[in-house]
Amino acid sequence: MAESYFYLEILMVAYLGLVFGSFASALVYRIPRDIPWIVSSEKSAEGRNLCRSACPSCHTPLMPLDLVPLFSWLALSGRCRHCKAKIPLVYPLVELSTLAGFLIVYAFAGLSLDVMFLYLLVPFLVSLIFIDAEHYILPDELVGIVGILGLGHWGLQYYSGHILFSEIISHHIGGAVFYAGFAFLLGFVMTKILKREALGFGDVKFFGVAGLWLGLMDFSYFLILSGCIGIVFAVFWRLIKKQDVFPFGPALILSFFILLFIDGSLLG
Repeated sequence: MAESYFYLEILMVAYLGLVFGSFASALVYRIPRDIPWIVSSEKSAEGRNLCRSACPSCHTPLMPLDLVPLFSWLALSGRCRHCKAKIPLVYPLVELSTLAGFLIVYAFAGLSLDVMFLYLLVPFLVSLIFIDAEHYILPDELVGIVGILGLGHWGLQYYSGHILFSEIISHHIGGAVFYAGFAFLLGFVMTKILKREALGFGDVKFFGVAGLWLGLMDFSYFLILSGCIGIVFAVFWRLIKKQDVFPFGPALILSFFILLFIDGSLLG
């Protein structure tokens, strides 16, 4: 019986991972283009409701069968049902990344109310990685949501009796201020030395929300790990993209996600 529940949980987590992956792919497309992703009555020039999903090439509204995460893309061979234009590979990659994130959370933290905010965190982190990789930005609204989820997580841990309120203030609110302050100073100094922007303000803000989640004690680990991943990412970026300038956000986000599970205190 216990084994049956285990497989049922795995299937449920995988299903939710794909559903939230579809949501993340919508964020990746919409936010850099200033298209509403929350309920809105705003319409395009053709009179189409901008909140309704549509083919980016022919703008035909998509039907439910076109929106089944991952499987619709596979069934349609990566092409629009209507105009046959190619559907970018980024969409299934975002969905698979979110699915993987959900399974990682389940493997380390299980399935319970106490870790609800960890699952909710995944689609926004995935969206930030893909947006920064393509557009070199970490949108404020997504970074802000990561911060709000952090407050929700620690509020839930406090309500459950896993952490003291004084610890939240000193360790996590203090961590947010310290991480962001350090990143701002580092970016300022490196910009002066290199004579070009070395650390975007979006990166500084993400440092802050990472500090809120991780706390002061994990600062050195976050710095070292993000630096190591950043070096590896920069090498591959130069080989593949042939560009010297690369987005640092993915390294910060991956380091943050890894440290969420290395530090067992995060899970209460």
